[in-house]
Amino acid sequence: MARTYPSDVIVLDSNTLLHARLGRGKSGPSIAQAKEYRLAANTFTTAVVTPELTNEASLAETLKRLRNETGRWDKASVLLPDSWFRINIVDLPALPSNPNEALETVRWSLKRSLPIAPESMRVAYEVLSRGNGGAKVFVLSAVEKTLADVERVFTRAGIEVVLIEPVGLNIWNAIAVRENETAKDRLFVYVRDTDFTTAVFRGSQPVFIRSRNLNAERTVQQELRLSATYLRDTLSAHQFEQCYLAGNRIDSEVSDALAAEFDAPVRRIQLRDFVEAAAIDLSGADAELTACTGVFTA
Repeated sequence: MARTYPSDVIVLDSNTLLHARLGRGKSGPSIAQAKEYRLAANTFTTAVVTPELTNEASLAETLKRLRNETGRWDKASVLLPDSWFRINIVDLPALPSNPNEALETVRWSLKRSLPIAPESMRVAYEVLSRGNGGAKVFVLSAVEKTLADVERVFTRAGIEVVLIEPVGLNIWNAIAVRENETAKDRLFVYVRDTDFTTAVFRGSQPVFIRSRNLNAERTVQQELRLSATYLRDTLSAHQFEQCYLAGNRIDSEVSDALAAEFDAPVRRIQLRDFVEAAAIDLSGADAELTACTGVFTA
């Protein structure tokens, strides 16, 4: 494992909490423990960008039960759905060297793309490239109040949150560290019941990332066709070396739609390809458990 983080990872969603405890195998990570817990239906309430934590007692009680069942531990990484974040790739004409000034510059750049004030967001960023005094920056943001509320409930339960990131980003981390280097375009798609994420990587650099909600009016296949048209027209992305498809309970029609639209081989992401051993049977959470392994890659 390249990055040093606690062995416990929590994948938190509106109605569920998945806990995984990872360990080191001879050639890769192993999953020593994993269990999914149900949250009360009103634990989180839909809001702009990031849902609000409206029933802290539900989350607190679930964490108490988890601690009672899994022994003494005090730190964890937390992964949240991609749709709880705004993920942007921004071109900045200038980026100050002072970290505080740079953060404010990045935050200000989100003003036109956010439906709420950027001051209400927690923002993290990574510089992808620099040139002519400017920079291309990968930006991750979510509503500060929700993140702070979640962290507070964890702290009261005796668990320090050392990392909060999207699930999809960490599935890609797990994939990228195991694949051969390439300069060609690769497509990553992560499908859930209520939303999906599409990302394009040119070599190791992300050039497009978008998470969209699904509804009854459009199927996943229809959304993929629209995404394919957009990528061809906007990014001139006409050929992909590989398409990676992650998600649980995905039917063959989604794989077929990807292969047809992007004319590239489609690889289904399965947990067994990313762990040396798994002492659990959570076939309905393959994607999220794969993301747990991605926390420990760089």
